[in-house]
Amino acid sequence: MTGGGAGGEVRALKWFRGRQKKLGAALGSGGAKGMAHLGVIQALAERGVAFDAVAGTSAGALVGALYARGYTPRDIGELLARLDYKNMALSVLLSKSLDPVRALLDDVLGQSEFPDLRLPFAAVATDAENGEEAVLSAGNVARAVLASCAMPPYFRPVAADGRRLVDGAFVNAVPGDVARALGADFVIGVALSPAERYRETTFAAADGTLVRAEQAGFAACDILLEPDLSAYSATSVLSGAQMFDIGYACAEARADEIVRALRERRIPLRS
Repeated sequence: MTGGGAGGEVRALKWFRGRQKKLGAALGSGGAKGMAHLGVIQALAERGVAFDAVAGTSAGALVGALYARGYTPRDIGELLARLDYKNMALSVLLSKSLDPVRALLDDVLGQSEFPDLRLPFAAVATDAENGEEAVLSAGNVARAVLASCAMPPYFRPVAADGRRLVDGAFVNAVPGDVARALGADFVIGVALSPAERYRETTFAAADGTLVRAEQAGFAACDILLEPDLSAYSATSVLSGAQMFDIGYACAEARADEIVRALRERRIPLRS
């Protein structure tokens, strides 16, 4: 704030109105546990909390891309409920590739490129050659999401951004720093497993070298939600409704705190 007294306050308020603060989401990895993301987003939406930018890793990239495209949590839940998981899993596991999912995801996303999305979005993956973080925010969205989800050794790397990429959980499981880089002033993160597990991770690069990563993404979140999903695994695809409810309850329990923090920082709520 510049100046003193009433004049200084007026100038500061004019500056704020000219640059509305942004709220970012950092949606973490976790396979089928990603259904909890939908519960979190739904609970916050009911309190008027809507995100202006989204970064996601693995399952968080899938949910984040759909949200950035304009789907509501209920829409996404209905889409996922209609999937034939048995046949899809068989195709994916036999081919060791996520290619069988590509056409479906491209269709749902409208074959979107990143600029086609309604909100700024980025997906986090790991470079299979050297274990470095790859932040994807250009090109085909479905390809970026699949690269972020390609967990070895179950799936082969996905070619994207000129690199061979795999699941981003090895380098940035809850990408709060990426959400901030998208322009967010305040970031709410969602960790589908206890975030401290990600503080130090290792990845076996293509030449066999073990690359150690000290993850900082989750620490870049202003508020970190950690729904208790300890009874479920990344493959608990038939427990989506229960995990949605757990995510919802986790966000609802801290909704007053979140709304208060956003108001203090003058980040607008939606009616």
